[in-house]
Amino acid sequence: METGDAPATKKQPLVDALIRKTLTPERSAELVAGQLMMGLEIKHDMDLYPAKYGLRPDQVGQLPTDPVAGWAVDHIGDIWEISAGFTALRLGFVAANEVLKKIPIAKGKQIPDEACFWASLATTVTVKAIHSLGYISLFHIHDHMGHPVPGMLFGQGVAAVVLAASHYAAKYHEPIKDLALRVGARVAKGAKEFDSMMNNFGRPDVASNIAADVNEQKKE
Repeated sequence: METGDAPATKKQPLVDALIRKTLTPERSAELVAGQLMMGLEIKHDMDLYPAKYGLRPDQVGQLPTDPVAGWAVDHIGDIWEISAGFTALRLGFVAANEVLKKIPIAKGKQIPDEACFWASLATTVTVKAIHSLGYISLFHIHDHMGHPVPGMLFGQGVAAVVLAASHYAAKYHEPIKDLALRVGARVAKGAKEFDSMMNNFGRPDVASNIAADVNEQKKE
């Protein structure tokens, strides 16, 4: 029995490697934001079509009665598609970088994460915008060919802003935290100084009044 050789390291599956590579702070925040938006749209779809989900009307939430809120909720439907398409492209870039590491001609070069983020977001939003304006058909799902719905650009914009905000909030969380602490300290200091100033301004000059009364009594 040979004991000198070290045990061979078990090679991890590609999916596990991709998950490890994916869960950076930025990508984790983006995935969470995307999942939340997808869940919100499914919840909205349940409110609109409860029977499709085997629910009764009294088991779902009420739609907004305010016209402006109703329009906004009605045109935010593409947050699911934006989130799903963005997530798929984001993971695709992670896989592409893993492949580049193994191609000799690429010499291990990587696509920068910032470029991957904006390429994923811009591509998804552009394709969905063109689809909503009726210029292309995406698998004949909610097809808008011939009857564009430009209002859907609102929901796509909201989704893009949320994904970008989650990306940069995670990327710059330390500077943001430091800034919040500094601003909070300044606000607390200013409030303390203002409170002290107001106390001094409104406080009667008790000591000098008492001294004056004592001097008057001595003169008498």
